[in-house]
Amino acid sequence: MTSLLRRAKKSIAYRTRRAIHAITPPILADRKGSGFDHSVAQAYEIDSARKTIEEAFPRIIKTYDEVVAQGGLWQGANDEWFRGDEEAFRRFVDHVRNRKCLEIGSGPFGYLSPCYWIKDRVIIDPLIDQYRRIQIEMIGRTLFVPEITTYSAPAEPIIPDLVGAVDGAIICRNAIDHAEDPLAVLHTMATYAAPGCYLLFWTDIWHYPKPDEGHQNITKRPAVIDALIRGLGFEPIHTAETLRGPDEGLEYGCLARKVAAPTTAT
Repeated sequence: MTSLLRRAKKSIAYRTRRAIHAITPPILADRKGSGFDHSVAQAYEIDSARKTIEEAFPRIIKTYDEVVAQGGLWQGANDEWFRGDEEAFRRFVDHVRNRKCLEIGSGPFGYLSPCYWIKDRVIIDPLIDQYRRIQIEMIGRTLFVPEITTYSAPAEPIIPDLVGAVDGAIICRNAIDHAEDPLAVLHTMATYAAPGCYLLFWTDIWHYPKPDEGHQNITKRPAVIDALIRGLGFEPIHTAETLRGPDEGLEYGCLARKVAAPTTAT
């Protein structure tokens, strides 16, 4: 079952990344190369996500039901952050199980939504209500269940109830380069993180040959993002596994923990 789940998740993850980054919706066809536009980026995301949901969601739900029936975790150590370190992943699971965990920019499936075993889950994504509706219309079910607190909003504005309140983990994968103000998203995440909070972070930072309307370039230097992460009070444990090919662009990812007091919200 573990081998089957790993293969299924890798296949789904690969297809999801290909769909999100390779599909050019009709609304963007006449704007290609015109630069980032947040409103157009949202149309890009929902169109590509709809195709991804249609292709992958029935398989995801089937595998999810099997995992839940066996008391599995869905997530595991063989991802870009834990890189096969079973002991580090076990410590992570023990830490987050009864704490508040937050995902920024989940996309149509996300990291937290299948983690039924985490007591307090929060997801912020401006399109989450639409993802939920598409899933329900398709098969009458959704991964974004009522037990998950969701905010259908951009990630930059600070939500007062979350300031210093996320003591489990913050997950942000393939999201900030889709935002209008990527660095503000980093700052907002830091304001939410309590000391000891894990950070599972990964992003494209530079796109080859150039970004389209749905993505932004942030920097060509991974060390810049690393310095920002540290400056916001997180201590990287190690870098994340490389997901992109050298012809696709530059990326940055890390597994980290908040070591400083909560970042000021001002």
